[in-house]
Amino acid sequence: MKAKFLSIILASLLVLGIAAGCSPKEEAELDGETVETSADTDGNGKTLRIAFPDTLTTVDVADVTASTMLKEVGGVVETLVYADADFNLTPLLATEWEMTGDYTWVFKLRDDVTFHDGTKFNADAVKWCIERSLVNNSALKGSTFIESVDVIDDYTVQFNTFEKTTDLPAALSYVGTGIVAPSSVDENGNFVKAVGTGYFMQDKFDETSGTFESVVYDGYWRDVDTSVTRRVVKSMTDASARSLAVQNGELDIAADVPFSDLETLSNLENVTVSKFNTARTYFYEFNMNEELFQDERVRKALIHAINKEEIVNDVLLGVGGVPNGILMDDMPWANTDVDTYDYDVEKAKDLLSEAGYKDTDNDGFIDKNGEKLTIKLLSFPKRPGCPLIVQATQGYFANIGIDTSVEIVDWSAMNEIIADGDYDMVLNSAATAYIPTPAYYLEEYYCTNDTGYVNEELNALVDKCQATADMEEKYEYSRQAQAIAQQDACVFTPALYGAVFAISNDVVNFEYNAAAHDFIVPYETDLK
Repeated sequence: MKAKFLSIILASLLVLGIAAGCSPKEEAELDGETVETSADTDGNGKTLRIAFPDTLTTVDVADVTASTMLKEVGGVVETLVYADADFNLTPLLATEWEMTGDYTWVFKLRDDVTFHDGTKFNADAVKWCIERSLVNNSALKGSTFIESVDVIDDYTVQFNTFEKTTDLPAALSYVGTGIVAPSSVDENGNFVKAVGTGYFMQDKFDETSGTFESVVYDGYWRDVDTSVTRRVVKSMTDASARSLAVQNGELDIAADVPFSDLETLSNLENVTVSKFNTARTYFYEFNMNEELFQDERVRKALIHAINKEEIVNDVLLGVGGVPNGILMDDMPWANTDVDTYDYDVEKAKDLLSEAGYKDTDNDGFIDKNGEKLTIKLLSFPKRPGCPLIVQATQGYFANIGIDTSVEIVDWSAMNEIIADGDYDMVLNSAATAYIPTPAYYLEEYYCTNDTGYVNEELNALVDKCQATADMEEKYEYSRQAQAIAQQDACVFTPALYGAVFAISNDVVNFEYNAAAHDFIVPYETDLK
């Protein structure tokens, strides 16, 4: 049954690949349009065209989608701190920082930076921007613990927190803390333009299409070597549309293209397919408010029933990785010395039998007290592997006699269903280094989740991880917490996320940063 199920999935992928796999020449003839080239329309440089896989309706940095685009893709906004590909924190708009008390941090700022309107980047601007974002971004307080900002002098600020945290520098690398000038808002306080400090500055934004354009800012504070003078960022939520646009030469960089298109894309002379490991996971959460999942044997049986190697290699077509724990191995605080619940159908059946679930009427489905075991799987389509993983899981569960249904809805609808409790298991995907600290991911998805999972010992370890300033202690507390979380098996990782890009062969100097929220396009990214 399993082999048949997987063959259906792979056949579907092949059909989708063929449907989306028209050659660039064929598609151009069908459209009857001239494809835009990568030359700057001003004739003074080159234009880099990038797909952004989300809906842009604003450029207000208090909006997380907008701030992600502005910082990582548009190149317009910068943060005080930068997290490199090895998850190290390095100075950016801040030069140094120090924890001066249980609830205070002092940051020294660069004194040679100007905003795109020509005004000085300074402490007053940082205070204004961060405090405005705290008001307009409800999640920012919870991720930074910032209560207020004090100006010490022109280039020194003090952050006052409402909880003791040693992770503020990491939190200030988060996209939502991007700094813009006060001139970004009008006299009524309405955000009108992102006036940042980046190498590129905002030129145009079309709210209807979600297309954003930025051009080089001549007053940028450091040297950048690229011939690109304009970036055009196109809001494109449809993965197949992103893939086709690269095939047609309408885009230079597109992330998260459909896995079904990878063979077609790889065979094109003008496109390179690149895969990267990244600090993001696919993870299942059990609805712990249900009696069924309060039995540890049931949870662990379901994990043993899932073939993680087959999911990564066959279902996801090699995009991603097989987890050795909760996090990707390259994260310095990852604990890989934990039980991974290897694929074992017989063990899964034995655990379910111990829990009282057996096929008493020989209908192919297990039951208990005369009631058939049914499971509803829930997920969302934005992350390309989610629908594929839940469909494969449906097949794996059928192998052990469980009647399983699948529901794929958009992100907001999924969260409404979770809030209502109308699901059994939900497959989610999240960046594990959204804030690059050993505590962040555990705090966000294991300590404060909406699924009813609570372990006070784990919570206490995460609190200690957040409180200590000693990095080795942070790592150790995090690893201990990961071991407890893995043992509880209330949240588990069936696959590590893989970032897959379709990139024009004209693109050079593009480097991937695994610590990014989605993906960073470095300023130095160039065109031949």
